[in-house]
Amino acid sequence: MGYDAASLNEIAGMVGIRKASLYSHVASKDELFLLVLEDAAEIERDFVTATLAAPPSAGEPGGAYIEVLAARYDASVHLRFLLRTAFLPPVALKPVIGKIYIGFLECLQACFLAQVPDVLSPPDRSRFGHAYLGIVESLFVVMIYADQAETVIRKEAMWRMFRDALALRMSRASGTSLRPE
Repeated sequence: MGYDAASLNEIAGMVGIRKASLYSHVASKDELFLLVLEDAAEIERDFVTATLAAPPSAGEPGGAYIEVLAARYDASVHLRFLLRTAFLPPVALKPVIGKIYIGFLECLQACFLAQVPDVLSPPDRSRFGHAYLGIVESLFVVMIYADQAETVIRKEAMWRMFRDALALRMSRASGTSLRPE
């Protein structure tokens, strides 16, 4: 059952309460949906923050989240709900859902940038922050629509290119010589 086909009466019945009880907590199906989405986004922001809180291993800013992303998608109903809702929102809720999803991405970007050494110029930091989001969102899409093997192939290719470019840019900015693998 999708969003459009669901009614508060059916939802109340599925959770074993009366419709009037559900209305004492929420005014509409839209409100209930957005509350659930906000909870999912908060749980995923907390996960991102915790995952990227430690200093990056092997000098790979953002790598810890990239490494656990496929397993997180498989394990977290919250992440699956957040992504499916963000990519295919109910039309009437699209603007609000967009703000919630963008808030999640802003958290992800801020956590990534907190791991990037300050040797990069502000424009370079911004570019790498946006590129990191591009990689993560590409992985989100492939996790939804393809199989795990394709996810691994895409992750390894994009992450290696990104990691090498970031390492090269940081070495040039700090005046050290570094050659990517």
